[in-house]
Amino acid sequence: MKTLYVSDLDGTLLNSEGHLSQKSADTINFLIEKGLNFTIATARSASSAKLLLEKLSLKIPAVMMNGVFLTDIKTKEHKYVCPMIKPTAEKIIKAFQNGGRPPFVYSFNDGNIECEYTVLKTDYEREFAKIRKQLYYRFDKVENYNIGENTVYINGMDDKEIIEAVVAGLEGIEGIKYSKYLDTYSGNKYFLEVYSEKAGKWNTIKKLKEMYGFERVIAFGDNGNDVEMFKNADVAIAVGNAQPVAKACADIIIDSNDNDAVARFLEGEI
Repeated sequence: MKTLYVSDLDGTLLNSEGHLSQKSADTINFLIEKGLNFTIATARSASSAKLLLEKLSLKIPAVMMNGVFLTDIKTKEHKYVCPMIKPTAEKIIKAFQNGGRPPFVYSFNDGNIECEYTVLKTDYEREFAKIRKQLYYRFDKVENYNIGENTVYINGMDDKEIIEAVVAGLEGIEGIKYSKYLDTYSGNKYFLEVYSEKAGKWNTIKKLKEMYGFERVIAFGDNGNDVEMFKNADVAIAVGNAQPVAKACADIIIDSNDNDAVARFLEGEI
C-alpha cells in the first residue's frame, strides 16, 4: 500500500530548541533515498522554515502555512496557493482589532509571501518580527493594512484570554478555518492563525494524495493545529511531549521530539 508519511515541524520533528538534529536529518534522508514517501505539514511558511529544511532532501512538496501553500522546497515553486477573498480578510482583521490584538497579515504577490503589521505591542511580538524581517521578501510596519484579493493568512499571538476574545469575534465569518494553540517555545503565549476553509493541513494533504496516488497517510504532530490532520489520517502519531489535545486524537504515542522520535519510528517502517 502506497503510504505518505507527514510530520509537523515545531514540537514534533524539531527538538525543543527549534532545531532539526543531524541524526534525524541523516536518518530521514537515508530513508527517503530508500523509497520512503515523506514530507512535512507545518504552520510555518517556506521563508520561515527555509533554514530548518535545508538539511532535508524532500522529494514531495511540503504543506506550508497550515495548508495555504503546497510548496516544492527545492525549486521554491508553490504547487498550490489558497487565498481568501477581500471581504473575508477585512472581517478577520476587524475581529483581531476588536479583540485587542492587531494581527500580522500575509499576502502572496508575484511569487513572494509578504507581511504587514500596524503595531508590535510586546517583546514577544518584537522578537517574532525581528526574526522574520530577515527571512521574508517584505515584512513591514504600515499605518493601514493593504487588503486585496491576495491575502492568504492572518495570525496573532498573545495571552490566552486575548486570543479567545478574537476567536469569539471570528464566529459567524463564513469561508474560514482557524487554529488556536499554545506556542511550543514560549510556554504561555497562544497562536491564532486564520485562513481559507479550503486550506488546512488535511485538505492540502488530500491534494498530495491525489497528485501522487497515495492510499494511506501516517501523520506525526504535537499541537492543536494537528488535530484535523490526526482525525483524518489513517494513523495519527503524537510525540511524547505533545499537548493533551493532540494526544487525545492520536492512535500511537511515541518518544519526545528531543529524542529523535519521528526518525526512530520511521526507521522501523522500511
